[in-house]
Amino acid sequence: MDIALHFGVMLCIYTILATSFNLLLGFSGLFAFSHAGFYALGAYATAILAPTLGFPLTLVVAFTVAGLVGASLSIPALRISGIYLIIASLAFQSIVLEVIINWTELTGGPTGLAGIPPVRLFGVALSGDRAFLPFAAVTALVCFFITWRVANSPFGRALKAMRENESAAISIGKNVLAMKVATFGGTAALAGVAGWLFAYYYTFVGPGSFTLDETVLILSMVMVGGSGNLLGTMVGVVLLLVIPQALFFVDLPSQVADQIRLLIYGLVLIGFLLFRPEGMIPERLHRPRRIDASLVPAGSPLKVLEHAVPGAPTLVGSGMQKRFGGITAIASLDITLETGRIIGLIGPNGAGKTTAFNLLTGFLRPDEGEITYRGRSLKGLKAHEIVRAGVGRSFQDLRLFPHMTVLDNVLVAVPRQAGDDLAALFLRPGLVRQQEQDNTARALSILEFVGLRPRAADMAEDLSYAEDKLLVIARLVATDAEVLLFDEPLSGLDPAGLDHIAGIIKRLAASGKTIGIIEHNLEAIRTLCDEIVFLDDGHDMARGTPAALMQDPDLVERYFR
Repeated sequence: MDIALHFGVMLCIYTILATSFNLLLGFSGLFAFSHAGFYALGAYATAILAPTLGFPLTLVVAFTVAGLVGASLSIPALRISGIYLIIASLAFQSIVLEVIINWTELTGGPTGLAGIPPVRLFGVALSGDRAFLPFAAVTALVCFFITWRVANSPFGRALKAMRENESAAISIGKNVLAMKVATFGGTAALAGVAGWLFAYYYTFVGPGSFTLDETVLILSMVMVGGSGNLLGTMVGVVLLLVIPQALFFVDLPSQVADQIRLLIYGLVLIGFLLFRPEGMIPERLHRPRRIDASLVPAGSPLKVLEHAVPGAPTLVGSGMQKRFGGITAIASLDITLETGRIIGLIGPNGAGKTTAFNLLTGFLRPDEGEITYRGRSLKGLKAHEIVRAGVGRSFQDLRLFPHMTVLDNVLVAVPRQAGDDLAALFLRPGLVRQQEQDNTARALSILEFVGLRPRAADMAEDLSYAEDKLLVIARLVATDAEVLLFDEPLSGLDPAGLDHIAGIIKRLAASGKTIGIIEHNLEAIRTLCDEIVFLDDGHDMARGTPAALMQDPDLVERYFR
């Protein structure tokens, strides 16, 4: 076996494993310890079926079996997160190994399966390193192209948004559960392809090749190279394949050689975690190309709402109630938001203002009551479906996507992107490319509207607090929602910033948008809102114009003083 050729084949196999795992972990933020399990499924499916099916049907089976198992596993597993997802994925990994070891009639048990016939291409058997390496390289390149295409697409951008803040991704209309299932299934399928290559290369599969150690190695490649960056992953693959090979050339006493090599290998990994935790090529180094100023279209980015009738009811909540155990957060609340008007919700902390927004936008289900948008009931719709229907919201704690650019924070919120569909991404690339250019132009015009156009290529985490507030507005405008609910958009601002954002909100209302706003700045409420609703203990205690309510003796005593 030529060591260089062998290294090349292993580089191809681990490129597929590590880049697909980076798509799951680095881009999606899904920390699952099950990749070696899907790797094993692909390898064993190939070993079992190769004598009867042969190439390329074994590839289809390995890809499909691993992908379907991955997608099926994700449906229950991805309703949990953090340590619970790690535990669930570890359990799956253990189950796969136990099945392999104990189902001896099918898998050969601990001894594995040998004698896998080689791939035959144009009548030529690809046996041996020299013949197999080009075949493995082409397969790895195809798989790398798939992951690269997904990672650098609207779908990949949405994955990063989900990773940064799941609730914020939902608030811009992303179906995060569907995205998780697609990503889990797709990356599992690619791991199955790596297992397919493994089986044909070694002509043997055994349980010892698919243990938890294999998943740890793949994880190490991603972390050393740099998560969220596929080029960094390639660096990690090369480093962690070269280092063990290089250690075999270190002259060590035979009695302790393996232990010392393992110690050196571990110290190298610890060194990366301590001194280069972001990996060799951090995600942040992957900056977008220079933005073409000609992409910014002339005129306002606000779409004309032809059906909008000023003053007509748009979003109506009737008899809304919400209880948390024995605490009633909202009690029989009626609220109507009207086209072209700004309605303010005020009241002391704990009065139920944010809970009311959560009910109106589907982030909470009302225990009782009805919510309608332009006469259509929103009952049964999920939060992301309500955004797509036309009702969007912001959060008091902003919930931006800090490790994405300002432009991408807005661009990801543009609805109905063809590139959000994986099928269109590969089958209609021309449409995706043209739409991406048009959407980029629209996102830039929205940034121009709020005053953030010069910061478009900067990372969101580098913005000032006032600029964060502007970016929240820009992202919400990009959803094209007709109803915009702002949770404390003016808090913590200096007078100049307050006037600037208040002016933007007025312009949104003037364009036909329906605006709801929670705010504690009474002067801003007085000058900004057409009507205010005073909440206390989940009840609407009073409603009317700001001038009328601020002269009410009871409210002055309770709140305004």
